Amino acid sequence: MKVCRAVSGVVGVFTVWLLLLQTRETHAAPVYFLVAEHPGSQVYYDSYVLPIEDPAAIAHARQLISQGPSAGAPIVTARIAPGSDGINRNYLAPGFPLWSWHVTEFVGFSDITIELCDGWPGFLESDVDGWIQNTGGTICFWSYTVVGELALVPEPSTRLLLGLGTLLAWGIFVRPEWRRRRL
Repeated sequence: MKVCRAVSGVVGVFTVWLLLLQTRETHAAPVYFLVAEHPGSQVYYDSYVLPIEDPAAIAHARQLISQGPSAGAPIVTARIAPGSDGINRNYLAPGFPLWSWHVTEFVGFSDITIELCDGWPGFLESDVDGWIQNTGGTICFWSYTVVGELALVPEPSTRLLLGLGTLLAWGIFVRPEWRRRRL
């Protein structure tokens, strides 16, 4: 009986924490976009994921999807960091492999940028630390632009919570004999 109350209390605290986390994330949830080479001029056939939170930038990204580079300011400038975030991947490659780098900040859209931050995701992947050292962690691939909006890209924290929820449900519903054990 004490074990059931303890589990019930933990589940209640976990539920309240989950609700607070969801409320916090709904106010600043990014919209994820796919950045790839301009349609019709592909050379490397790779892509990366760009999170954007600013409403004006989200609107411009959607214009780029519908109108292409003629919408203006097609070049994405962003800051990156080493390490996978579980989100940034090459959606144009078989199996959607993760990159070993991820976007940490969307800087903006532009028509021109300095050549130093031009390249492509696969080139960056070949030497992430060298890229960051040479560019200060900035990317601005000239022949890449926003080509699509991604739906249902879970945050890494959401995946963790889903996994914990699955384990909890498995323990409560699939393995009910655990509740009958006496300690």
